Amino acid sequence: MTLFIVIAAYVGLHIGLYGMFQKAGEDGWKALIPVYSEAIWCKIIGRPMWWSILLWIPVVGFFIGVGMLIDLARSFNKHSFGEHALAVIFPFVYMPMLGFSKEATYTGAAWAKMNGLKKQYKVAIKNKDKASLRRLDKENPFPKKSVAREWSESIIFAVFAAHFIRMFLIEAYTIPTPSMEGSLLVGDFLFVSKVHYGMRAPMTPLSFPLVHNTLPLLSAESYTKALQWKYRRLGGEPSVKRNDPVVFNYPEGDTVIKGVPYHNDYHNLIKRGHDRNQILQRHQSQIVTRPVDKRDHYIKRCVGIPGDEIQVKQGLLYVNGAEAQHITGVQYQHKLTVKAGSQLDVAYIMENYAVSFNNYNGMIDAANPSMSPEVAAQIVKDLPAVESLERVLSPPGQAEAGTRLFPYNNRLYPWNNDNYGPIRIPKKGETIQLSMNNIDLYRRIIAAYEGNKLETKNGQIFINDKETNEYTLKMNYYWMMGDNRNNSADSRSWGFVPEDHIVGKPLFVWLSLRNGSMFGEGGGVRWDRLFMGASGQ
Repeated sequence: MTLFIVIAAYVGLHIGLYGMFQKAGEDGWKALIPVYSEAIWCKIIGRPMWWSILLWIPVVGFFIGVGMLIDLARSFNKHSFGEHALAVIFPFVYMPMLGFSKEATYTGAAWAKMNGLKKQYKVAIKNKDKASLRRLDKENPFPKKSVAREWSESIIFAVFAAHFIRMFLIEAYTIPTPSMEGSLLVGDFLFVSKVHYGMRAPMTPLSFPLVHNTLPLLSAESYTKALQWKYRRLGGEPSVKRNDPVVFNYPEGDTVIKGVPYHNDYHNLIKRGHDRNQILQRHQSQIVTRPVDKRDHYIKRCVGIPGDEIQVKQGLLYVNGAEAQHITGVQYQHKLTVKAGSQLDVAYIMENYAVSFNNYNGMIDAANPSMSPEVAAQIVKDLPAVESLERVLSPPGQAEAGTRLFPYNNRLYPWNNDNYGPIRIPKKGETIQLSMNNIDLYRRIIAAYEGNKLETKNGQIFINDKETNEYTLKMNYYWMMGDNRNNSADSRSWGFVPEDHIVGKPLFVWLSLRNGSMFGEGGGVRWDRLFMGASGQ
């Protein structure tokens, strides 16, 4: 359906160009030849013909195209705000109307005329030639715009320019949770490059500008699924490297219950054994299904790339059998005991050692962005008031208490955050062998991410109604973990991250606020973090 709409829009525009070319003294058939038609379009509006090449440059081409549509309307004596809006928003309807309407006539190359007038005005102003200025004002074929229209057009252009820069090039994000401490802190504001892994074309292009998925104040979705495009990325597959911090769309964000905390969201209720139908009935008005590019944004560190084997043993990460590269700022949970009669200055320690106290109930996350977790823990351990400091570890073979980790089968996979795996990360093009013992690992890949119908009946696996014991992967997958290893909902909670969910790479911290606030108690700017790199390596 989407492809049909795109083709219909393209054909409609070029049917209009057919008639408009004829009115401008060009052969109509030139409008039917891709690329060449754009060059002739430039010619009849007075732009250099080589400008047609700019139309094929991502992002830039959009703004060039908008300008050329407006110039085309002006070349047929259409100058009002409404006429220009129709030319830009509905060119596949408006241009055929101009091309085949008896009333619409070609009045000359508008862009060339306007440039010529600007040069004449510039000379007259420089020479203080009032007579020439009056003559130019009288002969000017372009109506003078009102102040209101000038401001309106400027604001609309600024909003849409910002929208497209945000969509394709760079976007600002904030860190709302402590899952990446101590590399990235709550209240850090980041610039994220969307070019680094290749620009991802919008899959849901019709959306309200400058917001992600929810309209402010209204709590309504900010987009429409009437037009949806397949996943495409300029530059091919994203080249995510091991240990890169990555912004991505939350894989389990396809179905959410709006207005509830994370642990009570749709997929987490399902994992805890709640009945799906009861959830749907209880939260019917709150449940939203979202396309890939409109799912919430998460930031984690990519610790495993396609083909890697990941394992966590006694709280330490191993990649392909070897202990993972050290990342400065990674933090682990410890149990702290204070000496009898002593008192710990929690605020002082948090301020000077960047150690996070989990509401100080005897548990801390020992870390400092400039040192290893072992050194950070030792600093706290050596404080005069501290009796002991010990890592908190769940024993091997004991499933995580109170939750179900991926792949949500505690009988076959009795894993916890400190002893997890081994698990191999799927790679595009490889064929995996399927059985009832491993189908839970690949269920969401086959059905949710790669769009197949998956069923299991009487111990047999059916994909698209065909019994099978194998599947060939269509995408690459990644494994993401938070640097705050004991306080992070990451791939251990929801599994693999598909390549089409990858958004971009954080560049640097441009602002950092204590407690996420500029003012108030505990608020203020963390001046030492401004313009700090976001890699944490």
